[in-house]
Amino acid sequence: MSGTTGTEQRYRERIQALEDELAIERASAEHWRQLYLSSRQQRFGKSSECAGQLGLDLFDEAELENLNDAVANTEGEITEGKVRAYTRRSSRNRMLTLDPSTPVVDVRHDGCPTLCACGSQTQAAGEFVRDTLSVIPASRIIVRHHYVQYACARCLPEPGEKNTSTTPDGNTLLGGTVCDPSLLASIVTDKMQFGLPLYRQEQKFLQQENGLSRQAMSGWMMLAGKALEPLGRALERSLLSYPLWNMDETGLRVLKVPDGDGSGTGESGREPGNGQTGGKPSDSARNCFMVVRAATDRDGGRGPVVFNYTEHRTGDVIAGYLEGFTHVCQSDGLSAYSTAQRKGGFTHLGCLVHARRKAADILKTNRKAKLAAELVGLYGTFFHHEGELLDERTGPFPLPDAQYLAKRRKTLQPDLDAIKEWLDGHQPTVLRGSSLETAINYPLDRWEELTRFLDYPYATSSNQVAENNIRPFALDRKNFLFCITPQGAAVSALYFSLVESCKAMGIDPHAYLTYLFANAGACETDGDWDSMIPGSADLSGMPAYYAMLRSAKPDPNRKEPYILRGKRQ
Repeated sequence: MSGTTGTEQRYRERIQALEDELAIERASAEHWRQLYLSSRQQRFGKSSECAGQLGLDLFDEAELENLNDAVANTEGEITEGKVRAYTRRSSRNRMLTLDPSTPVVDVRHDGCPTLCACGSQTQAAGEFVRDTLSVIPASRIIVRHHYVQYACARCLPEPGEKNTSTTPDGNTLLGGTVCDPSLLASIVTDKMQFGLPLYRQEQKFLQQENGLSRQAMSGWMMLAGKALEPLGRALERSLLSYPLWNMDETGLRVLKVPDGDGSGTGESGREPGNGQTGGKPSDSARNCFMVVRAATDRDGGRGPVVFNYTEHRTGDVIAGYLEGFTHVCQSDGLSAYSTAQRKGGFTHLGCLVHARRKAADILKTNRKAKLAAELVGLYGTFFHHEGELLDERTGPFPLPDAQYLAKRRKTLQPDLDAIKEWLDGHQPTVLRGSSLETAINYPLDRWEELTRFLDYPYATSSNQVAENNIRPFALDRKNFLFCITPQGAAVSALYFSLVESCKAMGIDPHAYLTYLFANAGACETDGDWDSMIPGSADLSGMPAYYAMLRSAKPDPNRKEPYILRGKRQ
């Protein structure tokens, strides 16, 4: 009887130990779950204050920073082991490198002598210098342009008449307005690069005396945009010299799209992508599209990025954008690209990230989907190996094309074979009509396009370049919501093209746009416009121009306010 009691006691102790161990594991899992949610809130939340509501203050700051970097740089599910194994990069907030030409101002701080521990009064024995960064809010500057007037000495005026004279406006696109090229460059970059719509810029200007209206800013943008239409064609011409285009498209709401008869009297009845017109307005939030083409050079360097406004994304429309292009185009699985390929002479590449996304979407709603998790894991192994190879392609000592192609195929082909074998093995047994069937059939139907990138050293397995370029527009769309007319959408597409091209090519968008608005008025031929596109325009004089603006000083004798008129005096 006592033996039985002892056995039961040992069982109870064992059960209690297991329950305690399970409780500890559950607490640890909850700890890491909350930490992961807090880090995501810190990265993607509307404000840092929201992170505190999720218990951010409960966790160690260094541990949270390490998890933030792990989330940003680790493929797949974030686990405690991955976070512990991840080596966090040095915080970029602890060190800041500035250009040698950065202005410096000295501020002297007076101190008071103190008493030493020995009772004596301390004396000055040197100084401690600490540099901090300051940003001065934008201030208004009047740029006074002086133009020479010309008159004919032989044509003397009659009494009471003025002599005949001409006053050229120079090379600016904004002649006859009160808008300086640098001001319009600020308006465009605030809207296109930083997502600040015109009505918010209007509110910002209204905080100052005599602010600018959104109607005035919109008018200046449209005036310059219409004059820059030849520059858009120059960008199109420059694209043709690049061997790789990454293409993508996203929806856009346009309020006044012309009807099928071209009357333009109301909203279009088209549904997105079907290319049809109808009698009633569309219920869709996005009835038109922005198409982006991002160019890549043979050495992997970035080229121009071109946005185009279109009312459809049918095969004929996509084929029109690819007309005359005989190199490589990479896109997602939209059927319009396959249709365009049959009509054109380009080579089409698929996107393995889109193929993986079909399986990853299953895990968002069902984390216990074992087969989907297996497939995502196979994709993750492939992308990990590809990322390691890209370092050898873009590093300081890149491999020659032939060696890189051979090494990449040797490294990645086993991973691709493993994915293909898994897809072929599960296709016959998968449930018909299920999400997993879509995740399997999508890559199998496009397998040749998905693996064709192995033949081109400047291409990768994904279309992320185009998606990264179109993402700023998708984010800005949340702020400005819609365009009123197709003309406004086309001008927006041109400005997005210029800004994103500058970002891709490492050019300051504000400096480029300032130079463009100040000098494009002199362009007459296609060659003139070709020399004005990002990467070709000579911006060497822009530092001196900015220095001139910073040197502006008020007139000490001026008592009356300035009145700027948008016309010649």
